[in-house]
Amino acid sequence: MLSDDSNGADEEDDGPLSSTTSVRVLDVLDRRPVGHEIQALAEPSFHLIRSRVVNAEEIEQGSEVNMDSGIIGPISEIRFKDLSQTSQGELTDSILKSISSDPDRHLMFYNSAGPMSLKFHSFQLLPGVGNSKAMQMVKSRGGNGWSTFEQVDESCGIESARLLAERYVKEMEDTAQTPSLLDILVRS
Repeated sequence: MLSDDSNGADEEDDGPLSSTTSVRVLDVLDRRPVGHEIQALAEPSFHLIRSRVVNAEEIEQGSEVNMDSGIIGPISEIRFKDLSQTSQGELTDSILKSISSDPDRHLMFYNSAGPMSLKFHSFQLLPGVGNSKAMQMVKSRGGNGWSTFEQVDESCGIESARLLAERYVKEMEDTAQTPSLLDILVRS
């Protein structure tokens, strides 16, 4: 029996939430009959999670909580459609904060995006970017690429980090979106 328990623990360690180091709180919910629960964004994997809270007064919306802090209990995944309205509204801004804390991993998309077919470029996966804008972005990128989101914004006239965050939210809302930039850039 001992080996069964250890196998279960190993499987849990290999799960999608095993790499979670911190969470960004989207909403703190009062759960009846007792207690509180948070809905949050797991970092660095960008999975949507929920967790019981030991002391709700130590946590506020928008804050970052380290997994080792002992403030929250075990985490589990939650679907986008099960998030509160407050959580859904806070999600894009929380992703933007995460992107700004680790920009290189996300900037890689802008520097390596290429054509997906003869008529469709990877840049067109971003909200509001059509064919002509995608071609302008390729021309602006040149051979050297960009080293910051600010350079992308200045040369292309877009809010590059926000567009990427909006795409991530769209993929969380509709898991059938392909290709998944979350899987390619964040969860791989």
